[in-house]
Amino acid sequence: MAPAAPPAAPPAAEPGPASYVSTRLNAKPLPVTDRASDDKGVQYVIEFDELILALRANHEFRASLKYRQTLAAKGAAISRDPLQKMVVSGTWAAVGKELRFVPDPKRGGNGLRILTGTFSGREIDVPFDYRNGSVSRRANVMLIRDDHIF
Repeated sequence: MAPAAPPAAPPAAEPGPASYVSTRLNAKPLPVTDRASDDKGVQYVIEFDELILALRANHEFRASLKYRQTLAAKGAAISRDPLQKMVVSGTWAAVGKELRFVPDPKRGGNGLRILTGTFSGREIDVPFDYRNGSVSRRANVMLIRDDHIF
């Protein structure tokens, strides 16, 4: 009789310290461009380029977003403005498969709301709201653990 296989390790109760990099926004590979126009024809363009999320052992996080935001008058060509970077730090907590991110207003999170995402294995999904001109949108970012960052 063959020896019994060892039992599978139980899933982690919460993610450990690691870095995660964005791969998709709304199921589309990055970079993703969102366009909106107001009632005067002004075009608002946001290009989401990259998001890196670092979870630390003390339940703190640091998120770095690279994006491009451009305005163009009705009928004008849209330029390629330089990438901008936004860094937000705060705390995180896990309950079941949910991750709750609480931005710190003193560390880049002023005006940002608490975000609740999910994790499973090496993946974190986080929905977030943003404004493009006068249009409010909801997006979902998928992040994959990358042990070669930081």
